[in-house]
Amino acid sequence: MRKIFSLLVMWLSVGLSVGLLTGCTPEYNWRETMVAEDRAVIMFPSRTQTEQRPIDVEGIQTTFSLTTAAVDQAVFSVGFIPLPETLGQEKSTALVKTVVSALAARAGKQAPENALTGEIFTLETVVANKPSLMMARVVIHRGMLIQVVVSGPKQSLSNENALEFVRSLRLK
Repeated sequence: MRKIFSLLVMWLSVGLSVGLLTGCTPEYNWRETMVAEDRAVIMFPSRTQTEQRPIDVEGIQTTFSLTTAAVDQAVFSVGFIPLPETLGQEKSTALVKTVVSALAARAGKQAPENALTGEIFTLETVVANKPSLMMARVVIHRGMLIQVVVSGPKQSLSNENALEFVRSLRLK
């Protein structure tokens, strides 16, 4: 019995040590958050805040909601736009292209082709003389355009944390 207890304590200690060494930092406190009017769930690295404003995109008058969290100089965000039920496939594709192109232009780049199919894309740029990273994904799901974007200087945003955020999007 004592040997079993010792083994359990040893494995628990090893497990805790490995857990602490594999990326748990005080700055990143990952939490699951519902977004896009409960159509998706994503893991944010800190507390969030949500803002809304009316916009016109491709002739569609709608409300843009943006949920964000920041860690150091990195910003993690999910924006979403409810789409009219009558929006056809052609107009949906044009809308995704507009949003993806705007994100890429913000980084001073062209959008990669895979960005138009809902794949994760990464753009590297320089902001305020610092090498910076932007990783994003834009999808349409159940009548909602959802854009997931994380950006920041490479010194405060690792590729691993950016990828963890963008990959954590689960559509419901």
